[in-house]
Amino acid sequence: MDEAEYALSFQAASGVWHLLDGPVSDHTVGDTRAAILRYVRANPGAKPKDIAEALPQADADTVRRTCSRMAADGQLSKDGGGRYYPDTETRTQGTPEVSELSDCPVTAPDQHERPGQSELELSGLSDSAPEIGGERLA
Repeated sequence: MDEAEYALSFQAASGVWHLLDGPVSDHTVGDTRAAILRYVRANPGAKPKDIAEALPQADADTVRRTCSRMAADGQLSKDGGGRYYPDTETRTQGTPEVSELSDCPVTAPDQHERPGQSELELSGLSDSAPEIGGERLA
């Protein structure tokens, strides 16, 4: 079972927990940051000017400074053109390919590809026995 975090709110009057909409991070940051996060997720590559126009409660300077701080805190990523992207895109770049079934790396660290070896042989799923020095091991 995969672990997950959920944002919950306790209603003391009824003694019941309620699941809140959106990721946990939206509920653990201030209102301005939460609004910026929601906007950038819906509009990846947004510039601070676009974000400020969409958020009437914040002026352009506040949005610009907040986006910069959010990028420094790892909540957003920024490209060379001043565009902001959701944090999930930066966290998934450069990660090794993993199996959908086991969350394990597709190629084990101790399994090295040899020149001319097919992906099927590398996966260990082929019927052919490995060869070393031209001799088949079986």
